[in-house]
Amino acid sequence: WVTSAGSLGTFAAGASVGTITITCTDATSFSITSGALPGGLTLNTAATNATITGTESGATSATTYNFTVTATDAQGQTSDRAFSIAITVGISNAMRFDA
Repeated sequence: WVTSAGSLGTFAAGASVGTITITCTDATSFSITSGALPGGLTLNTAATNATITGTESGATSATTYNFTVTATDAQGQTSDRAFSIAITVGISNAMRFDA
């Protein structure tokens, strides 16, 4: 693995995450084998890199999504790495001041 385990970042609910790249040398495929990505995000794979892209959808409270990505090489050997993505939700209620 080139990408360190742990947090891949914190993003606001409803926002685009841009492109998050996960790299594992000699990997030919990647898959999420436990946990889940935030709604609206997808894992895309290509050669030694996988990317997470999309726009978060569905979060109504601050949540940390924990998931495990499994990389597989040409010989069928696998290696797991645990990651997380945190989603923050802004203030949803308004304040009113009366004089």
